[in-house]
Amino acid sequence: MNSEVTLPLWIFSILGLAFLFVFFQYVIYPLIASFISARSRVVTEELNPMLQLQMSPFTLTRRHVLADRLANDPEVEARLDDFARKRGSSKERVRREAWRYAWDIVPAFNPYFYFRLGYRMARAAIRALYRIRVAFEDEDSMMDVRPENAVVFVINHRSNIDYTMANYLTSERTMLSFGVGEWSRIWPLQPFFRMAGGYFVRRGEKDPLYRLLLKRYVQMATAARVPHAIFIEGQLSNDGAVNPARVGILSYITEHFDPATTPDIQFIPIGLNYDQVVEDVNTTRFTSEEFQAKGRFYVLRKGVVFLLRVLVELILRRQRFGLHCSNFGRPLSFADWLNARGVDWPTLDRTARFEQIQALGDVLTGRITALVPATPMALLCRVWFEAPEAVLTRTEAEGSFRRTAARLQDAECHVVLHNNSLSESFEQALSHALRRSMLVSGQNGVSAPMSNRALVNYYGNSVSQFLE
Repeated sequence: MNSEVTLPLWIFSILGLAFLFVFFQYVIYPLIASFISARSRVVTEELNPMLQLQMSPFTLTRRHVLADRLANDPEVEARLDDFARKRGSSKERVRREAWRYAWDIVPAFNPYFYFRLGYRMARAAIRALYRIRVAFEDEDSMMDVRPENAVVFVINHRSNIDYTMANYLTSERTMLSFGVGEWSRIWPLQPFFRMAGGYFVRRGEKDPLYRLLLKRYVQMATAARVPHAIFIEGQLSNDGAVNPARVGILSYITEHFDPATTPDIQFIPIGLNYDQVVEDVNTTRFTSEEFQAKGRFYVLRKGVVFLLRVLVELILRRQRFGLHCSNFGRPLSFADWLNARGVDWPTLDRTARFEQIQALGDVLTGRITALVPATPMALLCRVWFEAPEAVLTRTEAEGSFRRTAARLQDAECHVVLHNNSLSESFEQALSHALRRSMLVSGQNGVSAPMSNRALVNYYGNSVSQFLE
């Protein structure tokens, strides 16, 4: 009983790691999960009555249950035999694959993280980077958004921080669900996005089984009246302008709409703009496909660099990225839009529906384009966007800056300024552009060097719709 047992170090190390794994999985993790679950119930009971769009029971369902519900959806089940026959596989094997896809897609809604931990993290990070401004085309119209309807926030896509910005700016009204691209499928971003309501979209995936499951998740969430946020362009803008609509998710949301039996769908357009987009250099240099082709290590390295920059700004409190503005437009009722066009939606075939959805996407894109605000950096870059070779004194540059602001205001563009001052906004933007070498100051004046002209055009082009 008292004899000693001697083990090689490598065996002892394996046993120690196994013990730590089992201890974490069966002791620590259940305690953490129990604590977060209890806190989520408290947060739900406390906040839900105060939200304009209250949390659906769907958002309070555990991820495992959501995945089971999606994988065993009647529409999915009805097509399993067809998928098995086309793949030359067994039905049970296809069912297991469907469950893996479902588990990969569905979010892990967590109200405690969303409204407490996640909100505080987002607020700290965003306020460390930007001075936030919020505008409304008609603020009173937001009161027409009803919880009994399905609500979709439709946004232009400038930066990957748009997801965080949308959640932060709408957190006093609701809890959002939104599609996230594969770029964020790295630790620790992935669990954060899942808990914040993100469902993962493999944009290049051609497997019809995966597409069916993605469609059914979006439709289940819509039927449960979970507020959505979608980026109408489907990818980041590479030239600064709002790109044409990609209507895949939009078609999923509207497919089962019936004005006689289903709730209305209300689309809320949002146009947003930044003084500095976090990933502007990569965005102007690579397309989304080229960026993804660089691999996860490259994405992870860029993510770590960004997080370090955020920490620096948090510590120094400089807000060196300037202004951000989100401009909320008037809600668009899908039922009213169909009535105005004389469209009987349930009777349309698939081709006719897609044509109507493409038209709806164009309308929403037009509304978003008209809502994009002009930040000081966009105003400044617009001067050299129109005259790339210009060499201007500070006085001449400020004069052009002021004339551009006046032209935009005449075109009903929302111009956002530092402390409502054109002079201060010009100085802030010029200092920012010089620091980043987007502009250079020489003996003859300020000019835009060829090496960084793509960035100047990127910001100047964000307001082209008002001036051309």
